[in-house]
Amino acid sequence: MKIKQLIEAALFVSTEPITLDELKHIAGNISTSEIKQALDSLIKRYELNISALEIRRIGNNGYIMQAKDAYSNSLIELVEPTVSREVLKTLSLIALKQPITQAEVVKSRGYSAYAHVKELLFKEFLLATPQGNTKILKTTKRFSDYFSLPNELLMLKKELANQLNIK
Repeated sequence: MKIKQLIEAALFVSTEPITLDELKHIAGNISTSEIKQALDSLIKRYELNISALEIRRIGNNGYIMQAKDAYSNSLIELVEPTVSREVLKTLSLIALKQPITQAEVVKSRGYSAYAHVKELLFKEFLLATPQGNTKILKTTKRFSDYFSLPNELLMLKKELANQLNIK
């Protein structure tokens, strides 16, 4: 079995970023450097070919195959969202204002925000730290990786504001 093709197939079928360790496990007794070489070769191949797909590095060692940004607006209707539009609005508020208390989120988004926060905690997009009668909410690395956003807080807020056209 050819390692490069196996890695390509794994990236194609996965809906989540795949780490180097996961790729090593899939490929068997292959070194990390061989996995990285195969990934680099695949990334270059997709960059050089006229393709609607790309392999993008997510976080420190995760990789995902996805449609290039130029095609995302046309394809958005084909993708089932993992969360509803209302939950995404709550998540956007938290990401932009973090750290933020759950009480502030509920005040801004309404009582349904409690259910939104619960869903986002379950999906591991948020981290909640108890503080008195409320919780302090922050986004997680999983959130950043899932939405291809920076992990560093100031860069994350800047990128979100840019994507949402907020000055």
